[in-house]
Amino acid sequence: MFDLSKLEKNQTPQDLQAQADSREALAYLASTDWYSLRYLEENTPVPEAILAARAVARGKVLS
Repeated sequence: MFDLSKLEKNQTPQDLQAQADSREALAYLASTDWYSLRYLEENTPVPEAILAARAVARGKVLS
């Protein structure tokens, strides 16, 4: 008898790429978090390019 609860889904190349993209996006967000903290603490505006890139990165993060 087979225990189907122990089966694992095979990951496709697209799944692996999505995971890599997610890790890269999280790393980028972590490296630019200081802009947000600076804005909160000193009211120094975050450059538009950084805001746009962070928005793209948030869209790539897997939930």
